[in-house]
Amino acid sequence: MTRHRTARRPRGAITLLVAIGLVTLAGLTSLFSARSVLVDQLASRNHAYAVQARLAADAALAAAQAMIAGSGNPVEAFFTTPSACPAGVAGAQWQCSDLPVSTHPAMPQAHLSATIARDLVRSPHVVRVYAGASISAHQSRAQVQESLFVPVMPPAPGLAAPAALVLNGCLSEAMGANLRVCPLTRQGDVCNGTAIAPAVLTHHAVDTNLDGRVSPAESMDCLALKPASLSASGDLIGPGTPAARSPCTRAAWRSVLGDIRNEHLQAWSRAQESIGLTARTSPPRTIYWIDSPADWHQSVGTAAHPVLLVFSALACGQRCPSMGAGVRIVGSVLVESGCNDEKMRGWQGGTIEGQLVVESGLLEWRSGAVLARPEGRNAYTLHWPEGMDASRLQRIQGSWSEGTP
Repeated sequence: MTRHRTARRPRGAITLLVAIGLVTLAGLTSLFSARSVLVDQLASRNHAYAVQARLAADAALAAAQAMIAGSGNPVEAFFTTPSACPAGVAGAQWQCSDLPVSTHPAMPQAHLSATIARDLVRSPHVVRVYAGASISAHQSRAQVQESLFVPVMPPAPGLAAPAALVLNGCLSEAMGANLRVCPLTRQGDVCNGTAIAPAVLTHHAVDTNLDGRVSPAESMDCLALKPASLSASGDLIGPGTPAARSPCTRAAWRSVLGDIRNEHLQAWSRAQESIGLTARTSPPRTIYWIDSPADWHQSVGTAAHPVLLVFSALACGQRCPSMGAGVRIVGSVLVESGCNDEKMRGWQGGTIEGQLVVESGLLEWRSGAVLARPEGRNAYTLHWPEGMDASRLQRIQGSWSEGTP
């Protein structure tokens, strides 16, 4: 009898342990189920907070874009107060500024911010807008960005065969002059090979016999460049009909720059100077608007970063500045001599690898070399997509993205 009762006792203990295990398992299952529901609720709530922050950042982006588009001011007006550039925007060529963005009425709890940035060397007409939002109540943040085309300046004309030297008047050499003019060549070698563009193009020649046209002989008399100064068999091209130069129509300027005006280039030059770009920074300064009448003695420009030098009408008030004999310019040089040949009489220049444009004649030209280069106009030739209206602000399709707050 005693042995029989002892045998049943272990079986009862096992049953109790199994029951306890099942209850524990059920409790753990309920706990983890509740925890999973809680985690799902938290994830859903965090997702909702993130969506709210993203929507607030989009609102800041739209407000910044509307501020730029609706002000009627040039884009330069929004860069008057420099600020730190957003993360990922690095380089001496970047110009950045914060925009004052007000709280959105539908999201008063969200703090909105916006920063604009543009590359003043490669694409001053493209402005990136970085917009952010933070909601401190639930520690959510978001950042979005989008790029805009802004009306900085119209596109330059596409010239299939740009001349090395463009004039609005006649050309003659001084006694003992040291000159060299080389057009673009098929081989691309400097002053060697078959010319594929004119060496000299003028928009004004004198109709000496007053017959209403400019004959080839009259063009040759006007463009009196000696064969020794002309390399690669470059052509000298004058107009077929005479054109008045008074008032000065800036024919040379317009043929090369089109509708680009003084204020466009002045603003670009000032902007590059304001962020500290020089010939020695990386990347270097590429646009120089020069009002000083002093002669120019600095070599600037490289094949990778050609420059544009504009000697303004103010610089040419009495006499247009000459260039030092050892000066080397890679890019384009424009001289606003105002159809006044006397301001360029006896002009002396260094070496220009690209293009020289003079808004008058070059009489008694003393020294200088103009070696045409295909990249000579790259400094001011901005990329505008075909069909783009360069006179108004437009969003760049596909440029919207979310950033890292």
